[in-house]
Amino acid sequence: MIIDFHQLAQISTQGVLNTMAQGVAIALFAHLLLKIMGRRNSGTKFVVWFCALLAIVMLPFVSLFPDRPLIASTPTPITMPGAWAVYALGAWGLISSFALMRVALGLWYLAKLRRNCDPIEVDTLDSLLQETVAEAQASRKIAICVSDDLRVPTAVGFFKPAVIVPRWALEELSTTELNTVLLHELAHLRRWDDWTNLVQKLFRAVFFFHPAIWWIEKQLSTEREMACDEVVLAKTDARAYAECLVLLAERNLMRRGIAMAQAAVHRASETAKRLAQILDRNHRSTTLISKPAVVAVIVFAGGCLALVPHMPPIVAFTSEVPQLTVASASLPAPAIRPIQKENIEPKVVAAKYRTPEAENTRRPASTSLKAKPAHKQETNAVRLARINAPAPAPRATFVVMQTRHQYDEAGPNGMVWTFTVWRVTVIRQQPAEPMEPAMHSKST
Repeated sequence: MIIDFHQLAQISTQGVLNTMAQGVAIALFAHLLLKIMGRRNSGTKFVVWFCALLAIVMLPFVSLFPDRPLIASTPTPITMPGAWAVYALGAWGLISSFALMRVALGLWYLAKLRRNCDPIEVDTLDSLLQETVAEAQASRKIAICVSDDLRVPTAVGFFKPAVIVPRWALEELSTTELNTVLLHELAHLRRWDDWTNLVQKLFRAVFFFHPAIWWIEKQLSTEREMACDEVVLAKTDARAYAECLVLLAERNLMRRGIAMAQAAVHRASETAKRLAQILDRNHRSTTLISKPAVVAVIVFAGGCLALVPHMPPIVAFTSEVPQLTVASASLPAPAIRPIQKENIEPKVVAAKYRTPEAENTRRPASTSLKAKPAHKQETNAVRLARINAPAPAPRATFVVMQTRHQYDEAGPNGMVWTFTVWRVTVIRQQPAEPMEPAMHSKST
């Protein structure tokens, strides 16, 4: 199976560019929906944003299966050369490769951190901590570990999930504070945030150019942490939990967090927003998901996905090089005005070109001349007939330019052919040859 790279570049680039407007519309709808529905818990907001993210990523793939004839009845607003699609695909592959390498590097660091940490026997912990761990392990097997390479507690998930606590936290934090930390990190793993965080990082690396993806990814990171805070607030005191977060933030000061892990504290701006929500008495700390909000965003996103195949493309690419076809045909000669020759006076002709009759009248009878060959006598007559003969029939040549226009989807009607015909007529006029003067001799 041979894959045309140019066609693949055009189809993929058109699919992404023609669906960016729908992606921004889905993100704006999710934002307005959460504003209209008032105060909702962070768990509901997270689900709404994540559904919007999945719908935006699916838009380019749905556009590859159009339900409309790909005929250029209406021109696209933006038409670009086909070579630009190849350049865009190359730049996308280069930049996304670097972004995916960063994600792979984060995964490698997490695997190294997981191997180097030391497991803790749950039986050696306080009874309150044992109860918290046992409740989390009912839905997912999670290990508790300790490490000297971390400054804040971190949840490491995927195939061997674990909560890694720094050694200083076991020595300096009280049982209540350590319990709040474990509640937060275990909530991440019970919600499967390790996998959802990986998915959103991959989407951001691949769709690095999409503004809606960046906006939603930032909202997901904040709402994820706040959703775990709500789990902690349902079982502990808000003020004590806020003081514990401040202590962890001080420990994490001037140190970058781990991108692929769910740490207790991350960015300063995010931590400040979390503290404001924790101390807000009007905030609803319930963990129940609002189904109407989720259904509304799913219906809107599904409608956008269903309309994408029927919407006309905004951006299209043209073929790179037009194909030339030359065809020639002999047609009846058009009416051509004959070339008028100059009239030559008879006396001039007689002076320059003497006919045999004139020579015979001037020569005496006794003059003896050699007989002139017949072909020599007919030379001048033949040449005169050739000069007076009509011009040769012209030959008409047609030059046909055949141009193929490639549109955003492939299919039987995905090509539009344009033919431009030029008719070139070449008229060849045979140049007149000078006549050979008649040979004569003086009588002696």
